[in-house]
Amino acid sequence: METTQADSDVYYIEELHSIKEEVTSLRNDFSRFLQRANQQHIDGMLAEMRKSFMKPMVDYLCEDANERMHSQMTRDCGMREFCETAFKDILQETAGFISRGKVEATTVKMYRERLEELKKEAKKPQCSRCFSEAINLFEKQVKLMRSLQIYQDREERDEKGDISAIEPEKIVSEVCEPIANRQRLLMLKALSGESKTFSELSKLTGLRGGNLLFHLQKLLDTGMVLQRSERGDYIITRKGYSTLQGLSRIYSEIMLIE
Repeated sequence: METTQADSDVYYIEELHSIKEEVTSLRNDFSRFLQRANQQHIDGMLAEMRKSFMKPMVDYLCEDANERMHSQMTRDCGMREFCETAFKDILQETAGFISRGKVEATTVKMYRERLEELKKEAKKPQCSRCFSEAINLFEKQVKLMRSLQIYQDREERDEKGDISAIEPEKIVSEVCEPIANRQRLLMLKALSGESKTFSELSKLTGLRGGNLLFHLQKLLDTGMVLQRSERGDYIITRKGYSTLQGLSRIYSEIMLIE
């Protein structure tokens, strides 16, 4: 049976369509691989940076705790030597946690309770000054752990319902403003799946040239997006992805209330 020209055309069209689908699939797989590889590279760099400055940082914290406790504690107290040693031991132990990859909330809670137990044994009015200094130094260490992303106290925040830590000006400029735009949120969502070039983001948003660059710069300046090189494609950062996850949780909770 002879093959007609029409049959041949249909065959070639189907073959081309099949090849196009295969190429698209390979391209998507490659894009995801690049994104994972880039994130692994960033995580590796952060890990190396942590290692390089952790020991000096821990040494500094221990030295600072020793000096502060020695200078700030009440001098004419018979318990000074005992308390100073107890505070230094606790603060040196907690400073050592900063060199870890992760600090559990239960660990931090245990040391808070340890300080509270010591505080219950205080019998003199001037004891409050010493405990205030020790607790202040401890909380500064905990704040540093949060900044290094080795400690998360979500469980504690949920239990207390404490929103006093919210800083409106910082949240508006670093979180709310960057995502309070349809095009920027659209770009962030698209980048959560795979990296995108400037041209791809332009096609996605319908923005051109300077207009697109303006919105991209907002995401770059706030650390939600990174560019691989001067003319490379764009990828989402951990901050950008966490922001999207947070938005999703907030939206889900609001919908449940309605």
